[in-house]
Amino acid sequence: MKIGNKLNQLRKLSGMTQEQLAEKINVSRQTISKWESDNTSPDLESIVKISKIFHVSLDDLLKEAETSMTNRNNEQITLEDLMKINLHNRKMMLLLIGGLLSVMVSILNFAYVMALQSTTLSTQYMLYRYIATGQYANAPVDYMRLMIPSMITGAIGLVLFISYIVKSRKKGH
Repeated sequence: MKIGNKLNQLRKLSGMTQEQLAEKINVSRQTISKWESDNTSPDLESIVKISKIFHVSLDDLLKEAETSMTNRNNEQITLEDLMKINLHNRKMMLLLIGGLLSVMVSILNFAYVMALQSTTLSTQYMLYRYIATGQYANAPVDYMRLMIPSMITGAIGLVLFISYIVKSRKKGH
């Protein structure tokens, strides 16, 4: 590929007009048009300016082989790619935070139920011991029923953690 075609491609990929490029290089728009149509070739100083403007090495700009330039353009990350990566990272962060919150709520609920059970058992023991009649009938409390929210919340947290780990391994993070 000749330098005119490369210049044309680079200019169009960057969204620049011939006039804008001409202003940056300090030449006329017609000169850019002649370079792109390969009627004339840019001088060395202009080639250096072009390579700096488009962030292309002089080798890539001057060599006839188009593979190095094509590979370099395919390796660059586009704005759309960055937006997709950002959206994915936000979703993964929400997944992780949701899992952490669920596990924390589960642990707090479990601790509360265990403290409640401990308190009621010690209260029952004290009442039993000090009641003179011996007719103390304890109020039955179903502690497993109180643990159900803790188990559900813990299960949700584990599912969120597992899905976070699976998704992060698939994406190679």
